Amino acid sequence: MVDAARCGLIQRGGMAGIAANKLLMVRMLVETAPDAALRSLELALSGPAGGQGALATVRRLVEDETAARYIRNSVLAPIVPLFAARDADQTSFPPRALGLLWAALKAEAPRKVEEAAVRCNPWDLEQGPPDVFNELCMIAARGLRAQATPGFTALAPICDTDTLASCLELSAIVRAALPKLSEWVSRMSEERASSARLAYKDACAISADAGPLLFEMLAAHLPDDWRILRVISAVMDRPGDRFWAASEVGLFGERVLADIEKNIDFVRGFDADKGEAEGRRAALAAQKVAQQITELEQSVDLAKDGPWGRRLAKHKQAVAQAAEARMNAAEKELLAALPLRPISMLGGKGGKGVPLLTAEPDERLNRRMTAVLAFLADTRPCAAQSGYGSSRAKVLEKLNARLDHYIEDILHVVRTGEGGDQAIAQRYVDLAASYIGYSRDDKTAEIVRRRAAAAMAAAA
Repeated sequence: MVDAARCGLIQRGGMAGIAANKLLMVRMLVETAPDAALRSLELALSGPAGGQGALATVRRLVEDETAARYIRNSVLAPIVPLFAARDADQTSFPPRALGLLWAALKAEAPRKVEEAAVRCNPWDLEQGPPDVFNELCMIAARGLRAQATPGFTALAPICDTDTLASCLELSAIVRAALPKLSEWVSRMSEERASSARLAYKDACAISADAGPLLFEMLAAHLPDDWRILRVISAVMDRPGDRFWAASEVGLFGERVLADIEKNIDFVRGFDADKGEAEGRRAALAAQKVAQQITELEQSVDLAKDGPWGRRLAKHKQAVAQAAEARMNAAEKELLAALPLRPISMLGGKGGKGVPLLTAEPDERLNRRMTAVLAFLADTRPCAAQSGYGSSRAKVLEKLNARLDHYIEDILHVVRTGEGGDQAIAQRYVDLAASYIGYSRDDKTAEIVRRRAAAAMAAAA
């Protein structure tokens, strides 16, 4: 019998509880909410208000679901990252399949699930994962293959149950490897390479073609899944690109090469009209290209005429050309955002000019300039190793020279009122200061703003 007062279904403390039908809806929403949404909801209800009236019932539901997911995610830890959106050629399953799998497992082996829940605490986990975790994974694998109970048959229409069963069969190996994974990808040693080879051998003992799936599962646990190349390289003793490309794990290298090409295309064509955020995204793409190229060079014995060596050489040239093309457009974007007028009719467009202060700054042109400057600023970590470090330095030198001249000229207008509208001049000073914050640093930008403030005070 459900305790109505406890579930908040009746009046309590002067505040109405939740009706039974609505409570059922809330329970369903909580149970199907993504982990991130559940964490946000738990945080929102953690204050004093969350313990009062109807919200207290919701908080209990959220707390119960959070605890249940902790147990589920601990037992199924080796496969949990696979239940997420991943690239089309990567092993993955629909997020809702994880909840269905756990429900099927609870129905199939309720006592073992209870045992896992009891053992799922920090003290036991410090001693290593309990055997019952791996036992439950094997029960789930057998259930998926047998397709004899409703819980497991419910998974067949929404995911590849054979692949999911194979993942569960490898769970014990993956679970044992996870504590070592960060060491494998950070600094591989001969001892660590031997450990990785042993895990690979154990996987192949389960199934002859389980090796790629093992690497797929390990990669899903990495922040940058392409760093699995280090582990594969250690297992294969840094093979040549011809051998690797033709092997069963060749797809991992092909993915990285395809991702490099995609990111180069993004750098080449990012839309500067979208502003700073887009420029930073492009810079992150350029940084990722540099990291992935280095990863391939270190993990694979590349031949100049090999299938990957040739492509990588083209990619290195292409990313440098793409980045330089975007950087070389910076001076043109600056002239558009901070327009000049010639000092005399003879000066023409190519002569030295002074700030044109007849109209307010154009927001679109400002966004474009900010995007290019953000790209310039954020490519500093990778420019030299990617072959466009000197081009970047030259572009920044030209931009800073132009900005220095512009700032001095426009501060004169702010102080004296000669040459344009002082209010418009102040807004252009703010723009120039923000630009120099990208091309130099925030300290220089702050100095410009202080000078502008002093000039305005002197003119008042």
